[in-house]
Amino acid sequence: MANEAQTGLRMTGNRQIVLEVLRNTTAHPTAQQVFLWAREQQPGIGFATVYRTLDFLVTHGMAQEVFRDKDGAAHYDGNVTRHDHAICNRCGRIEDVSAPLHALAYAIIERSAGFRIGSHATAFTGLCADCVAQEEDD
Repeated sequence: MANEAQTGLRMTGNRQIVLEVLRNTTAHPTAQQVFLWAREQQPGIGFATVYRTLDFLVTHGMAQEVFRDKDGAAHYDGNVTRHDHAICNRCGRIEDVSAPLHALAYAIIERSAGFRIGSHATAFTGLCADCVAQEEDD
């Protein structure tokens, strides 16, 4: 992770706590979930602070907004390396997935269009393994 000197961004205690919450989970939490977990470490932290911090982290490339669920709640990811997501339409589970084809796609797009890709967002939707198994049992 880049430090303040490298990024030029001030990482306050609250920003650091929210970032740690995101980086220490693969659950792709909502702002409300991040708030509850952050409050365990910093009882005085407010929801508005967490929400603004999430926006700051996304804007500065230290986190990403994965998608918005059917209720409109954004889900966040502290893993900003190139990866995709698989989202279960039934239970809402979000999993990180690696798609090696993206390396080839990046090369083709960059070579043919002269376009330098900074990031991408791909979400595969369907049923997770647990929901598939449950469907087969029904």
